[in-house]
Amino acid sequence: MTAQDLENEANQLSNFGGGIGYVGHGDDFLEFAGSAASFADAGSEAKPFIVSLTNSGAAARTVLLSPGLIADAVGLMKTGAFNDKSGAAGLSGASGSPGTIEEFNAFIRHFPSLISGFKIASDNVAQMDQSITIVKRSPFKQHASLVIATGTYASEGNFNTKILTVPRPFFMDCQTAIEYIVLPGTSVTLTLMVGTSLNIAKALREKTQRAKQTIAQVGGAAVVRSYIG
Repeated sequence: MTAQDLENEANQLSNFGGGIGYVGHGDDFLEFAGSAASFADAGSEAKPFIVSLTNSGAAARTVLLSPGLIADAVGLMKTGAFNDKSGAAGLSGASGSPGTIEEFNAFIRHFPSLISGFKIASDNVAQMDQSITIVKRSPFKQHASLVIATGTYASEGNFNTKILTVPRPFFMDCQTAIEYIVLPGTSVTLTLMVGTSLNIAKALREKTQRAKQTIAQVGGAAVVRSYIG
């Protein structure tokens, strides 16, 4: 094979992204939102998930947007009433998307995702200053926390003080615990913008389809049906 032939072959592999290096283009394991085809344009597309959280208590409550290693950790957001991270009552959740909060939680567990940013909406202006704390959990070591100070994204040019856009990317997956404080007597709506997900099920389907095409070229459709179906 010539050098050009080898380059052409490499560009067809899932772990290669073309002449400029790896950007995720053509990677079977990645699923991008909308029309995005790589990390290079993923920031302009996203699948929003909307969740509303209400704290009817007299003190602030800490919600887990992602539980980390313990799937059913106390404080994980869910539909209806639930306790906060410390076990205190007063919180409730509702989905503003077609899917439920429980389905979103399960999605994140099975499909690690890059969140390209999020929006906060609340009648309580003070809620806009409540930070999001992110930490990777491990049984082997303690990791430092990443704190997203949401209030720093407020702008004097934004006259709608009840809505705040935070264009700060972060990961949601089964290793990551994400905490968010909801102030007493406050309802807040979070819109999480899911940009890129790792999808093993999609990879299996894509690789199976390519295998069918290869086998069909060698042995015909009958062979494909015998080995793959």
